[in-house]
Amino acid sequence: MEDNRKRMKFEILTERYFTNFWSILLCNLIFFVPLLFALAIMFLLQSFVQGALYTVLSSLLVIAVFPFYSGLVLVCRNLARGDDDVKVFSTFVKGVKDNFKKFTLYGAITCVVFLVCYFSISVYAKLLSLSWIFYALLFVSIIIALAVLFIFFYVPVMTVTFDLSLKNIVKNSFLMSFGEIKNNFFALIALAVVLAIAFTVLAFSTDVVVLIIMTLILLSTFVPATCQFVVTFFIYDDMYASIAKRDDKSKMLDKAIAEAKAEAQGKTIYEDYSDVDISSLKDTDDYIFYKGKMVKQSVLLKRALEQRQQESLENKEV
Repeated sequence: MEDNRKRMKFEILTERYFTNFWSILLCNLIFFVPLLFALAIMFLLQSFVQGALYTVLSSLLVIAVFPFYSGLVLVCRNLARGDDDVKVFSTFVKGVKDNFKKFTLYGAITCVVFLVCYFSISVYAKLLSLSWIFYALLFVSIIIALAVLFIFFYVPVMTVTFDLSLKNIVKNSFLMSFGEIKNNFFALIALAVVLAIAFTVLAFSTDVVVLIIMTLILLSTFVPATCQFVVTFFIYDDMYASIAKRDDKSKMLDKAIAEAKAEAQGKTIYEDYSDVDISSLKDTDDYIFYKGKMVKQSVLLKRALEQRQQESLENKEV
């Protein structure tokens, strides 16, 4: 008898992960190149600087690596949502190229927020014996750190998925850190499992040299991409549905305003082709699937170009 039961999320996650295992591994290796460079500099810096200066310099190196994280996020997003035939290297490069500035800023913000959360929790944990109030402060610090983590689940994925301002990305991520609490905890559990596996492997590395080698192997083949993959898998669908729904309402309103304006001015109203990526089209009679129907590439290209030309002329008139 055919099994028609609804598949559990973790089943689908496992299937997609192992189906795309080699792509995830390749993505991890690509990201590890700049990461290894930063780690090597951090290691060398230990011989020359200590204390606060070392923390500052290490933070700068983290910020320098962060733009490359955008490539990893884009690849993992495509794989986690079930895309077929993801070209890992070209997708990784596109992610870095399109999001370099934003992720550099995210790197700086992440370093500051991480250091504040880390030192707050560390200080209050050491002061617990002095007064009960430090228990409350420690609890609040942990809750804030957890909320920041949930926000960080969304910020990178939302950035590579939608063309939104930084203000809207942060606002939406903040709202979803509370509004999508079930998905966030599923992502947190999956993330904890991945890290538990990594730490279990390291726990058997009793020698310092072996520990360093195993850490590098895990960082180069497993941890960054796998962590991003599992988090994206749990948050992506509802995040996309929520933002796209709001965006569709905004587009409907914009379209209604544009149509009313065009009608008042006696202009022809054209179908909206603003979402068409002209660079991906060829002037051929080959068909592609667009908005639920098959359309010749040459026809779609012509219509999209005509719309852009009309918009350009209207902007000049204004």
